[in-house]
Amino acid sequence: MGEASGQLRGTALAEKLVDVAAELFYVNGIRAVGVDEVVRRAGVAKASLYRWFPTKDDLILAVLQRRDTEFWARWDDAATASGDDPRAELDAHLTWIQALATRRHYRGCAFVNTAAEFDGTESQHIRARCRDHEEELRRRLRALTARLDVADSDRVADQLHIAVVGTLVIGGLCPGGGSATELTALADALVPRRPDHPSAGAAPAC
Repeated sequence: MGEASGQLRGTALAEKLVDVAAELFYVNGIRAVGVDEVVRRAGVAKASLYRWFPTKDDLILAVLQRRDTEFWARWDDAATASGDDPRAELDAHLTWIQALATRRHYRGCAFVNTAAEFDGTESQHIRARCRDHEEELRRRLRALTARLDVADSDRVADQLHIAVVGTLVIGGLCPGGGSATELTALADALVPRRPDHPSAGAAPAC
């Protein structure tokens, strides 16, 4: 079998393997997909996969790193576009997260899905990587709510964290997103808008 038609080498080959694994793991579940299927779909030799990813766990961690990087890139883009207005930034984050959770063919949070496949006695580094993502989400939400005019901002951030994770999970279970479509409205209940805020009274984005 030629390595990706003889065209991919080095890091480009590694990226191709992560691309293929990310799709297969997300659609079918990690345990249901063996490395043989990954190399078959990628069109490479198994030796090439093991050269970059000595174990399946290494490949799983690479996929999680890719998803982590993409998620925070979207977060940072929304933060930058919102300027210095923390409420506008919160609205922007929850809007794109709600849109993600309610899109067609969405199958849930990859980190929650992955953690659910591994118990605490095996592959602890994989569960820890998933937990790191959630802790970073909590940290960023706390940093954001600290800039809002709300009492007990850490508690509000933790409530928003539960709402976001719940949205991502429910969106993967229910056709059309189900109650995941209520994320932005829920934020208005948790963090009421000041009467003088430019977006006060505006309909929540969807």
